[in-house]
Amino acid sequence: MRRGVASEDAPGLAATAAAAAGRPAAARRLRVVHVIDSLSAAGGAENRLVDEVVALGDRFDQALVRLFERDDLEPRLVEAGVPVVALGFHAFRAGRRWPLIARRLVPVLRELRPDVVHTSLFTANLVGQIAGARLGVPVVSTFNRSGDARVLQGLAPQLTSWKARLMHRAARTAARRGDVHFRAVGAHARDTNCALLGLPTTVATVVRRGVDVDGIAAGAAGAGRAAFGLPDGVPLFVNVARLVPEKAQHLLVEAFARVRAELPDARLAIAGAPGPAEGAVGAAVERTGTGDAVALLGHRSDARALVAAADVFAFSSLSEGLPGAVVEALVLGTPVAAFAIPPVAELTEGDRHAWLAEPGDPDALAAAMLAAWRAPDRRERARAAQAWARRTYALDAVARDLGDLLESRAVGARAGAGVRP
Repeated sequence: MRRGVASEDAPGLAATAAAAAGRPAAARRLRVVHVIDSLSAAGGAENRLVDEVVALGDRFDQALVRLFERDDLEPRLVEAGVPVVALGFHAFRAGRRWPLIARRLVPVLRELRPDVVHTSLFTANLVGQIAGARLGVPVVSTFNRSGDARVLQGLAPQLTSWKARLMHRAARTAARRGDVHFRAVGAHARDTNCALLGLPTTVATVVRRGVDVDGIAAGAAGAGRAAFGLPDGVPLFVNVARLVPEKAQHLLVEAFARVRAELPDARLAIAGAPGPAEGAVGAAVERTGTGDAVALLGHRSDARALVAAADVFAFSSLSEGLPGAVVEALVLGTPVAAFAIPPVAELTEGDRHAWLAEPGDPDALAAAMLAAWRAPDRRERARAAQAWARRTYALDAVARDLGDLLESRAVGARAGAGVRP
């Protein structure tokens, strides 16, 4: 099967999907078609979805539709026998082309004949719901991030533009048209997004994102600080996140400057792909005079090894759904200091498994970072958090819960008339 099948090649995809799984189309199991904006390796939602698709491979026939151009994670799906359909659109045009994307998606889904469509990220949620309503197929869409409008508008003023308002109005309409249910990655994501869309919380089920515990451990093995050009024997604070406004690494740099006043040999390493906040982070480094102690490493495929080598994982995000980077740090046994935004407090059980600070306050974050470094029981707390995270976020358990949700939404459609022509 070719990698990245284009939408115009859609005829025969249903048979191809069954053949890829080693079964005749007539004897298929429930079929799930996942729809996502892209398969960017830098995206947490994208990585977690691919993990889940692979983990669900023994339970469903699956295919994935990719709307936009980034295909970094596609080889993993192809290796797992999951067909990938590329619609061929460009992400920078999504705001004006989503009606066309929805129309293009309809014949692809009709050919794939899903029992349920599972969508992730904003555009995929929107167009998947529109296409699902047109075809009479149940849709499970994902609330990946906070729906707190005040926070989102403060971080991204463009969300108040006429185009953004139009898209959110379309999203509210699409969510009510067909058989749509939501998978929320946490209670905060469920509650805030349902409020944003004017929906009752009963239309959403919390299924957290899972992580491949063994894969994370393997990815962190073998490399020390030298692999990142960082010295041994000094306090090392690490952050892993793309440089975008909601991650607020400029506040982390300010907090680190206060930490360094008490730990003069401390270092801060930020591993994250460049983004629109890169200028603000660089300006914070210059303003605080920490250029000799802050390493901006860019995107690193070996970032897990960096987290494992850290003394403290410092997380400054102001808006999240379920921050996978924090989960991975807990799984690796690295103490976590973070802003106490609701999703972080939710996934760490308040301050039980992390040192938390008032959101947006660099002084408070600095205090949490120092507390995580100095606490006499830091290693014991980190080991307890590690054991708890490995139980709570294990991929196989999360995939089971997600599979149960998808199956529950698909059963009625499979027993009925199926996809309308």
